Amino acid sequence: MAVVDAALAQRVDALLIVGDLFDSSRVKAPQILDALEQLARLTIPTIVTSGNHDCLDQTSVYQRVPFAEAGGHIYFMDDPEGSRLTLDELRLSIWSKALVDHHPGHRPVEGYEPPDPSYWNVVLAHAHYVPEGERSDRSSLIHESEIAALGCDYLALGHWHRFLDCSVDGVPAFYSGCPSEAGGTFASANLVLLDEASGARVERIPLDGDTPD
Repeated sequence: MAVVDAALAQRVDALLIVGDLFDSSRVKAPQILDALEQLARLTIPTIVTSGNHDCLDQTSVYQRVPFAEAGGHIYFMDDPEGSRLTLDELRLSIWSKALVDHHPGHRPVEGYEPPDPSYWNVVLAHAHYVPEGERSDRSSLIHESEIAALGCDYLALGHWHRFLDCSVDGVPAFYSGCPSEAGGTFASANLVLLDEASGARVERIPLDGDTPD
């Protein structure tokens, strides 16, 4: 897994996987085993939530994924009402709402409340971004105004297979791109540095030797 290689090379403090770790709920046991073997290479906190390809419905692939076998450093955020993970050693608080049903009524950040302000506050959202003034009938929407209202230190966005800066009103919000994307698209991950003086700084990291277009 190129993302694990990059995490090890960059010596990151935590890894965030914002949905679609698996391409579908029909993946076979060897693919699940391979994913777990890759994640087991890490020792840092690795936070995973579900996406539209691997949502937590009755046929969810996650019913067959024994994360514990890959190590206690993996945290699966599976609460459809939203839950918070606090990593005291990193002064990091992570909130995510698991995606169960990818439909127009699903709101990925609904129910979010800010935590202790002395922690870095990060939100994960597998969502379809809607800029101000636009309308959409797509599923799992997150509007520009919702991002602005979060007031978090960083919003990690999943779903779109391209890098995009959706930051608004001082809230840094980014899609990272798809680590396995091909066909002329630059495969990438986001390296996020949280700094007391400057806030969140995001660097786009190439995977598998790719370079930006």
